[in-house]
Amino acid sequence: MDREYLLEITREFSEKSPTNYLSPPATSPEELRALEERFHENNFFKHNMPQGGDFDALNKDKTEEYIGMRFFLPPILAIGRADDPGFDELKRPEAIGPHFKKPIEWLPEAKRVISLFLPFTERVIESNTKEPDRPSWEWLFTRVDGQQHLLATAALVQQALTEAGYQAVVPQTDDRYLMRTAPQQEEIPIPVWSSNWSERHVAFVTGLGTFGKHTNFISKKGCCGRLISIITDWEADPDVKDYVGRFDYCADCGACYRACPGGALAPEGKNKPACSAFLRKISPQYAPRYGCGKCQSGLPCSTRCFPKRSIGK
Repeated sequence: MDREYLLEITREFSEKSPTNYLSPPATSPEELRALEERFHENNFFKHNMPQGGDFDALNKDKTEEYIGMRFFLPPILAIGRADDPGFDELKRPEAIGPHFKKPIEWLPEAKRVISLFLPFTERVIESNTKEPDRPSWEWLFTRVDGQQHLLATAALVQQALTEAGYQAVVPQTDDRYLMRTAPQQEEIPIPVWSSNWSERHVAFVTGLGTFGKHTNFISKKGCCGRLISIITDWEADPDVKDYVGRFDYCADCGACYRACPGGALAPEGKNKPACSAFLRKISPQYAPRYGCGKCQSGLPCSTRCFPKRSIGK
């Protein structure tokens, strides 16, 4: 077991797995049941469909021009120490807060945290630059339907680790995972617009990349993509970070401020209520799918980063 093996199996999975391509709509009761089963795998529906909705609606807008489109390119990864002091920092109120669960709270024997970034394909990114105030269907399909591939990729790594004799937990598919996306979700005992395992912050600690001023995560492959992580007792060699500050991969160009159709971005930070209000405004016409992505697509950092310092300096 080594990192090259994990990159190899995830690269092959990216090319061959049906989860990485938009499937045709279900046309029979049997196909609809199969669709429902897929959307329940890895706790997808529980953690990723805040608007709810029936499974018939997930056939909506799957027209011929989109069928078979690919969501993601092969992932990149970073391996961090489970006892990295950065995880303690995430307990601070100004970071995430005391509700953040450190790696050892998910897996007491935790030694490492593996973060993966799955970049979006060029088609997905390019499609979302055509309309300034509404998301493309390619972007929405990737954000919702493509989430199954993200979770399946983590499950693949988890399985590889367990088959090699190691323990492994994927917080985002775990029953203990909590995410609150709206003030009215009072039954979820964490602050609004928060979770008890933030993939962006975890990826920053592991060495996969930094934040941008748009608050999105910027990897070496840019900010257009999705993150997932695995906690394990496998003692692989950890990565050496080539950054110190949380904005060290950001070009600080201000393009994301101008791109946000909800006016939620400014140099002083992100206005989360304004972002949420814009999503609520546009979501009904796309439900049960949701998303925007204007603060990621069509920017200098969409597919690359802008390191502030060189490795080893």
